[in-house]
Amino acid sequence: MRRTFFCFFALMLAFVLTSGFEVQGQGIGDRNRPADGGDGSYGLQGRVYLPNGKPAVNASVAINSADSIPVNTRTDLNGVFQIGSLRAGNYTVIVRAEGFPTEQELVIIDRVAPAGRTFTVVVNIRPDAREAAGTPSDSKLAGVPKAAAEKYQRGVERLKQNDTKGAVSLFDEAIAVHPTFAAAHYEKGAALLKENNLDNALAAFVRAIEIDQKHFQAKYSVGYTHYLKKNYEVAAAVFADVIKQQGNFAEAYMYLGISYYYLKDNAVAEKALKAAISLKDDPSTALAHRFLGGMYIQGDRKAEAAMELQKYLDLVPNAPDASRLKATVEDLKKKS
Repeated sequence: MRRTFFCFFALMLAFVLTSGFEVQGQGIGDRNRPADGGDGSYGLQGRVYLPNGKPAVNASVAINSADSIPVNTRTDLNGVFQIGSLRAGNYTVIVRAEGFPTEQELVIIDRVAPAGRTFTVVVNIRPDAREAAGTPSDSKLAGVPKAAAEKYQRGVERLKQNDTKGAVSLFDEAIAVHPTFAAAHYEKGAALLKENNLDNALAAFVRAIEIDQKHFQAKYSVGYTHYLKKNYEVAAAVFADVIKQQGNFAEAYMYLGISYYYLKDNAVAEKALKAAISLKDDPSTALAHRFLGGMYIQGDRKAEAAMELQKYLDLVPNAPDASRLKATVEDLKKKS
């Protein structure tokens, strides 16, 4: 394992959830400036939704007008952005979310509007036209020799059949033909992870990232593997980097929160776990409720603890320790 790789991700710890995702900007557009020149007292608030109806987290937002310097900000965990100190004018709101087409909305701040008014806009992001047409949006096999691509595809099928050894063998054959085959390295890591071969899985995921630095699934898997190895500081740094690249990745928020729980930083852990639930509240993020429940018990927040543990049980009714958790919930309710 390269020391430089771990140093890079360790640097990401400084980023994690310390400043949030919402950034305030100052606008000077005044195309419709009133006779007195305006005082920049208007505000603009917007909410951005993904095609699935969920808020677009950490989406890039640019506020442009013909007579002003662009103002840039990002959406928060609720898909909301806010800009203050705008003058009257015609503004174009440009929204970019990872993996989706750029959207634009026109907002007119009228010169006769009362001073201090906040204007609102809703931006609905459309699906990628290529995905809607059934064409893959990625290019995993672009530039890959036919022999390597065929072995890779056979390996993927073996992996679906839980033949991990056969899958690893085929991925190795694909890599031998095309050593810089990032997808093959990643899938090899996934197969090794199923075998609980953590060190070799980690090496495969790292190699995929070295080839393709934008391979966020491989980055996430590096974080998850370190999480399984109980290297929580490194795991947290990697999950933070994944979130920078893919801001609506609920599982990355969840394991970031759990990692900080084990690092005994409950404030950051709580924020990340709540972010995971806000993005996707289903069995895949059920652990977020369980760990929130544990944190609230530690903080003597009995009513909140009971609620979170009950939500966990609702999502995972057949949990191995369901009976014990049900008793805990009832006890917490009595004492709250």
